[in-house]
Order: sequence, then C-alpha cells, then structure tokens
Amino acid sequence: MTKKINRTYETIFILDAVLEDEKLESLIQKYTHFLSKNGGSITYVDKWGRKKFTYPISKKHSGYYVSIEFTGDAGIVSKLEKTFHLDESILRYLTVSYDKRTLTERNTYFEKKRMEIANREKEAAAQQEQSAEPPAEQNENTRV
Repeated sequence: MTKKINRTYETIFILDAVLEDEKLESLIQKYTHFLSKNGGSITYVDKWGRKKFTYPISKKHSGYYVSIEFTGDAGIVSKLEKTFHLDESILRYLTVSYDKRTLTERNTYFEKKRMEIANREKEAAAQQEQSAEPPAEQNENTRV
C-alpha cells in the first residue's frame, strides 16, 4: 500500500481581463472548489488584479492574475492543469511545488515583511498623534 504524500503547491494563472468581475470571481471559486473537491486544502488565495502584459498573449494585452496556495498529492496538479488547459478563459498558468527549506525561508520572509509593515504603521500613527496639536484659541479682539 502506497502512502500519499501531501506537498505544498502554488498555482498562478492569468484570466482574460475583459471578463466581468462576477465572472472572474466565479472562475476563481470554481478552481478553489475544484482543489477542495479533489483532496487539496486551500492555504491562501491572492488576487493580484488586472495587469498589462509586456507582450501580447493570445492577442490580449492585459490579464487578471490569481495565485492559489494549496496542499495536496501529486495527482491533483495534473488534474488541475488539464482543467486549466481546457478552459478558454485561462491565458497562462504555472504550478510550482515548495520543498521544506523553501517553505521555511518563505514564511520567515513574509513574517519579517509583516513586522516591518506593522512597525511603519505604528510610527505613522505616533507621528500623526504628535502633529495633531489642539488648535490655539483665538481671542475675540484678534483679527486674522
């Protein structure tokens, strides 16, 4: 009996940018449900939005980028890519696998970024509090 090994994957795909927002959302939901239904578990869905291409892809000049991070066995990737290939709304796709070392480095990097953002927000809030002095009271005899 073989033991299935779950690995961490990230798939990035580009949807046709001329699609309506509701259609884009339904396609993203379709693929997240597809992964869940086939034994994968979704870790993170990141919608990068509409971006202009450097060069035309299938005579299109822009696309809607989506990144889905998930865990699952190796068979799920082949099923997912076959489904991507058959969908005319998908212009390009790429699925990568993360090993343990890459995952730890990636998590460390993102944790460091979160800390930097939190520190910047604290500093901005502190500066805003310092600059928000109460307005000086004006005397009735003083004219501006």
